Amino acid sequence: MNVTARRKLYIIIIILVAVLATLYGFIPKAVDVDLVDVSRGPLQVTIAEEGRTRLKERYVISAPASGYIRRVDAKVGDRVEKGQAVVALEPLRSQSLDPRSRAEAEAVVSAAKAALEAAREKERAAAAEADYVAKRSERIAKLYSKGYVAKDQFDQTESELEKARAAGDSAKAAVDVARYEYDRARATLRNFNPVNRDVSKNTVYISSPVSGNIFKIHRESEGAVSTGEPLMDIGNQENLEVITEVLSSDAVKIKKGTSVLFKRWGGDKPLSGTVRIVEPAGFTKFSSLGVEEQRVIVIADIASPPETWRALGDGYRLESHFIVWEGQDVLQVPASSLFRSGEKWAVFVGDKGKARLRIVEVGQRNGLTAGIKSGINAGEKVIAHPGDLISDGTRIRAGN
Repeated sequence: MNVTARRKLYIIIIILVAVLATLYGFIPKAVDVDLVDVSRGPLQVTIAEEGRTRLKERYVISAPASGYIRRVDAKVGDRVEKGQAVVALEPLRSQSLDPRSRAEAEAVVSAAKAALEAAREKERAAAAEADYVAKRSERIAKLYSKGYVAKDQFDQTESELEKARAAGDSAKAAVDVARYEYDRARATLRNFNPVNRDVSKNTVYISSPVSGNIFKIHRESEGAVSTGEPLMDIGNQENLEVITEVLSSDAVKIKKGTSVLFKRWGGDKPLSGTVRIVEPAGFTKFSSLGVEEQRVIVIADIASPPETWRALGDGYRLESHFIVWEGQDVLQVPASSLFRSGEKWAVFVGDKGKARLRIVEVGQRNGLTAGIKSGINAGEKVIAHPGDLISDGTRIRAGN
């Protein structure tokens, strides 16, 4: 081969390589995707909200009357039996007098004492007057019997005697009043401290209405308490319920008897429960982001054996998962594989290295999984997270 022919051959080869390289650059590359199996299995649709435990029956022991409570020796968590005395209430103690109040009280005592002496003197004067009138009446009666005194004078003497006796009784009553006032004034200065007097007779012992545990002590130290002031909370730790605040739009899906799973309560396994009450009245609450929400309280009972959740107490946090729908043999795919194609739901199915768009009919779904009524079959593979680079017929490659 001469030089000219060899040069032409080299030029042709270079041109062919350039053309092939250009064509290869325009060939679309396969997109890496995550393929997941379409499978059958159980599916639950739940409403999850944060809840907390609460005593079904909380007994608040309060002061039946104003008094002075003794220091409570019991501690939170202690076991008490029905009828056991838990709080001792003494009568209220008298207030200490400051120098000015004491001086005023002493002056009142002196005045009361003087009034008592004056009343006694009036009593003696009334007694002397009554004695004189009685003797004079006796003399007039003797003269009247002999006819020396008129009937009118005799009647007048008898009337004066009755008046004198009434005045004596009044003076005696006035002495009693003055004595009582004197005793009351002196009582202000007396020391009624329980160290100096016996209060055991007047102490009121408040007993527990039920057998259970002490959950809260409102007042532990001794001191004065008023009528109705709460002193202690008692309840049965095994008699707990769970209250959960759910959105009103979710509350309409929850009925009495709905099954509940309590998760993240601190144990290894979730606890089971049943809805007892869906309160008919809602309330407004602001979320942590400041969004106004309408919420409803749902109360559920714990159905698991008490020995499995004995560590729970009043006011403990947990997560309530209300099961509003449940199926055992449901065809399902990840919810992330679904996307909108027009007004219908669709998925991309992996078929011989290419993505094929498939219209599906979606049934029940939760946040992670969606049930499929029709459109795909078990055993096929769908793209878990279809992106904008994928369309019908796109070459795909399963990622590692």
